[in-house]
Amino acid sequence: MKKIAVIGSGITGLGAAYALKDTADVTVFEARERAGGHAHTRTIDYDGQELNVDVGFIVYNGRNYPNLTGFFDALDVETEQSDMSFAVSNEDGFEWASTIKGMFARKRNLLRPRFHKFWRTILKFNDIAREDLAAGRIGNETLGVWLNQKGFSEDFKQNYILPMGGAIWSTPPSEMMDYPALSFFRFFENHRLMHAERPKWRTVTGGSKQYVDKAAEVLGSRLRLSAPVKQVSPFGQHVRVTTEDRREHLFDDVILAVHSDTARQMLAPAYEDQRFLLNSVGYRPNRIYLHRDPAYMPDRKAAWASWNVIQKYSDGENICLTYWMNRLQNLPNERPLFVTLNPSVPPAADKVFHEVSFDHPQFDAPAAAACRSLERIQGDRGLWLAGAWLGSGFHEDGLKSGLRAALSLGGQVRWVAENVELFVPSAERAVPVDAKAAGAAAQ
Repeated sequence: MKKIAVIGSGITGLGAAYALKDTADVTVFEARERAGGHAHTRTIDYDGQELNVDVGFIVYNGRNYPNLTGFFDALDVETEQSDMSFAVSNEDGFEWASTIKGMFARKRNLLRPRFHKFWRTILKFNDIAREDLAAGRIGNETLGVWLNQKGFSEDFKQNYILPMGGAIWSTPPSEMMDYPALSFFRFFENHRLMHAERPKWRTVTGGSKQYVDKAAEVLGSRLRLSAPVKQVSPFGQHVRVTTEDRREHLFDDVILAVHSDTARQMLAPAYEDQRFLLNSVGYRPNRIYLHRDPAYMPDRKAAWASWNVIQKYSDGENICLTYWMNRLQNLPNERPLFVTLNPSVPPAADKVFHEVSFDHPQFDAPAAAACRSLERIQGDRGLWLAGAWLGSGFHEDGLKSGLRAALSLGGQVRWVAENVELFVPSAERAVPVDAKAAGAAAQ
């Protein structure tokens, strides 16, 4: 039985370790006192009522998260319906929301040509983008170049593209226009954002900690918390993992399931190619507040949505995004709860329940090229790199990446692993093969 280390216990590491638990001698190293990574649930006292609220991963859907759905089913995780509406509140009074009620939140907008042109432009954008994507007319150009070529106005960019893209990828307006157009439109198409019919979204009942706790229980003593890793280095036919307490552990393979910048810091100079490529994948910190201040929502409550971009608290470097947690997690409406990212002015301290910082990957052409190159050297000297940053940055991407490494090493899961290609290392590159049979092997 192979000895395999998984470093990191976010969704990537937990998924990889779960797949390997019956086929390998697996050990998970987690630097923090808790597992879960961006699956982070806070238990708060809100005027005498205890509530579990997520401040990281919140929602998923069966269409775009098939492996996460399978993972939750395997762990017997209880979930419930959620809502995924979107709103933008502009400083000049232009507010809109994706709900019928929100569209008409400001009655005077019905008389404004700008308002009608805006909605017509969204329909035009959807049609052109779908046609170009289907016809293969989108190449390596950036989103900004594509929009300019098609003649879309600054007003449309500022009130639709930048808020929507910035909210999805936690990317500042100054960088959103450099996002690869093809990746942008593939995501929009896959998530049906350019269609009237949208996926049905769900959330974990009681918060995402429920699935983390169940995965941790399955792994048992194989999950080591408060065990930070200092270095990963090749050692003969093995991989050496050196922890911060200077202990050395030898493994046949290591799955490095951490952020790209963290992975680079851990890798010994001998992994020169990996370190070089990882340098092209950057992260940006996002300051997050769990609070009760409705000032970080649209001015008119009729325009409130699950996701709300608030321009008056945005700046040139960040978009201020507020999640309405009552809507997203079906919490009691009499106790308004919000999660706000990157406000230029933070909420008053007496209205804040929790403050935390999460780093999110930044996607541009160099990062995409680096990720493609990294795929060619997966398994090199026992090293496997995994994480949501190898995809689009979401929970499904992280899980899929972890499964890809684990199933390539002989792991098994109880569901059919969709869109997961195994890698068989060769002298030149890893060769993808069909993973569906392996994914369902334990059924």
